[in-house]
Amino acid sequence: MEASTHVVVPDRYAMPNRLELRPKTWLLPSILLASGIFLYLQVFVLPWTPRAAIGDQAIYLHHGVRMLEGEMIYRDYDHFTLPGTDVVYMTLFKLLGVHAWIPQAMLVALGMSMFYLMTFISRKLVSGTSVYLPGLLFITLPFTSYLDATHHWYSTVATTSALAVLLEKRNLSRLMGAGVLLGVATFFTQSMALLPVGFALFLLWERVRKGESWSVLLKKELSLLASFLTTLAACLVYFVWKVGVKQLIYYTVVFVVKYYPADWFNTWRVYLSFRPHLRIWTEWLDLPAFALVHLIVPMLYVLFLFLVGHASKGRKLSGELSNRLMLITFTGLFFFLTITSAPVYTRLYAVSPPALLLLVWFLDSRHRVERTLLWLLWATVFAMAIARPLVTQIRWKAYLDLPTGRTAFFEPVLYEKTKWIAERTRPEDYFFGDQLMCFALRLRNSGRVPFVRPTDYTRPEEVLDAIQGLEKFKVRFVSWYRDLDKHKGAAQQLEADHLAPMRAYLHAHYHIAHIFTNGDQIWERN
Repeated sequence: MEASTHVVVPDRYAMPNRLELRPKTWLLPSILLASGIFLYLQVFVLPWTPRAAIGDQAIYLHHGVRMLEGEMIYRDYDHFTLPGTDVVYMTLFKLLGVHAWIPQAMLVALGMSMFYLMTFISRKLVSGTSVYLPGLLFITLPFTSYLDATHHWYSTVATTSALAVLLEKRNLSRLMGAGVLLGVATFFTQSMALLPVGFALFLLWERVRKGESWSVLLKKELSLLASFLTTLAACLVYFVWKVGVKQLIYYTVVFVVKYYPADWFNTWRVYLSFRPHLRIWTEWLDLPAFALVHLIVPMLYVLFLFLVGHASKGRKLSGELSNRLMLITFTGLFFFLTITSAPVYTRLYAVSPPALLLLVWFLDSRHRVERTLLWLLWATVFAMAIARPLVTQIRWKAYLDLPTGRTAFFEPVLYEKTKWIAERTRPEDYFFGDQLMCFALRLRNSGRVPFVRPTDYTRPEEVLDAIQGLEKFKVRFVSWYRDLDKHKGAAQQLEADHLAPMRAYLHAHYHIAHIFTNGDQIWERN
């Protein structure tokens, strides 16, 4: 008698039980509320003082103020992303006023939105308490290791929303909805235009699997593409009318290709750089996120594709579950492709949600090793949920009452600099060289760019414009970072350093008024 060839399929290869996917109705709102409190305690010092908006978010906040005052991106100020983030902050400032708490409140909203979206998706993949793990991993590890309300997080929310819309069904109405969301994501970050390609390839894969006709596939592809292009065109038509197609394409395509990689940290060489410093105890909590995300992105997508190939030769995933996991894999792969030109850890964090979803699905098994790793992830979530807010509330901090409201500073040098400039300026004064100072103190930037770099990233015409602005408005103070004279990129490519005329102008018309403890300088007009 022939031996049985029956294969025992692990529980993760079957569709989750529908009854198990309906936790108590109060549980999700409770965890969502707890997530909001967790995030609030990291971006606000009790009871309600916001942290200073350090990092790249200060660029977009400053741009939002410039747009609020009637300036136009690409016409009056330069930047390389599409205008979505500038528009969001301009709108918030117009409705609520220019306040320091707005970007921090948006971080709470973005984090809670991502938790909800990832939980919604994971309910279609796993069951029980594992449903909540991907979202909790995201907000306690990568998200809180990069509390910077830039275009990355807005496009991540929009892209994850598109994934959630398509996860169960790929009919025409859902494809149109996903196309709209991808158009919104691209309005924040132009590289997100790769995601419709990823979704289109998934539809092709699904057609082969389901045996659909080519006409059905064509309708689906057209629904996705048409809604994407229509949404993006609707978002951009006003800016095209104001500045022209040529100007928009120069900054968002030509500049990105030719000059954005001039700084080494905007190239592939940045991978695994900027690791958390062990000598700085407040960065210890960033180590798990850094290690986990670099380990699973994009490795888990490759692993799943291998698994699908293996399943075709033996073990079978249930049909719909396989489709959902493959859609997540396609999303993750093309999400990753959007940042491969400069895969710094912050961008890897922004594209990590699909990998976290797959990770929990892989580990949600009865096998001892996988269950142990799953419990280790849960332990990490609980540890971070306690440690991160506690560190934020007890660490050194100082406060300043600024034109944008009372603000908490965690970095002594930044506090020193802000205090020094605040004591010598008034709102609406002209200033140059630091976008955070311009936003926090409501100072007006005298040039098209908020800062300069000693590389091709800062173009000669932008240096000339900065000098003309200093002369025209008789700007009293200029912030000059120490790296502008000592940066290794400038030493390696002297011909790409276009700042010589500006250095000469400063020496002729300014003097050093103050040197901060980190070596940064403030130059004051003679």
